Amino acid sequence: MGSRVHKVFTMNLNFFRKHPLLFFIIILFGFFSSITVVSAKLKLYLTAQNSEPAKSVNSQAITITDQQISVDKLLRFIQQRLLIAHDVARWKWNNKRPIEDLKREQELLLKVRQQAINYSLDSETVAAFFQAQIEAGKLIQKTDFQNWKQQGIKSFRNVPDLNQTLRPSLDKLNTEFLFALTEMTPVLGCAHIRELIQSRSQVIIQGNGIDRQVQNLAISPLLQVKGASCKVVSTVEAMV
Repeated sequence: MGSRVHKVFTMNLNFFRKHPLLFFIIILFGFFSSITVVSAKLKLYLTAQNSEPAKSVNSQAITITDQQISVDKLLRFIQQRLLIAHDVARWKWNNKRPIEDLKREQELLLKVRQQAINYSLDSETVAAFFQAQIEAGKLIQKTDFQNWKQQGIKSFRNVPDLNQTLRPSLDKLNTEFLFALTEMTPVLGCAHIRELIQSRSQVIIQGNGIDRQVQNLAISPLLQVKGASCKVVSTVEAMV
């Protein structure tokens, strides 16, 4: 066996002596192949090392930009509900109905308390939030009634029906509120979130009949949540 291997080795060696250029090419090819493999492994290692800090930073906290998006979304839902109050007031004016409907209000508050459990939300906080939206809407309706009485308006044309159109729209918004509150819950008690809600509400909660009193009433329950602690991370920091 040993003599056979020696014979094969001797034949290969004689072959490469006759063809030195081929021998050089084979050696050079092997050298570059080794470099390519090492380079690829080094690149994979460095990529893995660099990606770890980014993952840990992104998992530690929500960025300021993300927080403002969540705040703005909730405030826009508040604005939409307040603006619908004008059509609700027109329907009540046309049909000689009072602004307050205590039975309806209690039914809504009971419903959202029950829904809060399904969304893992505090039922008292949710009920206080919806109570504030009801009261803010009534402020708008009362102002409308006073203005229409002074103007001597008898009735309005083409007013959406309260039961067929307006209440379904309000019910849809109520569901949106619950989703938005779920997003906000982890940071809702943070001091900087309260400041953000106050400043952004003056920009977003705008429109016919929405004054500072209405704004403050609508957001008041959001400012009363205490106890959470938040780490504020800027968008730039999260990208480092």
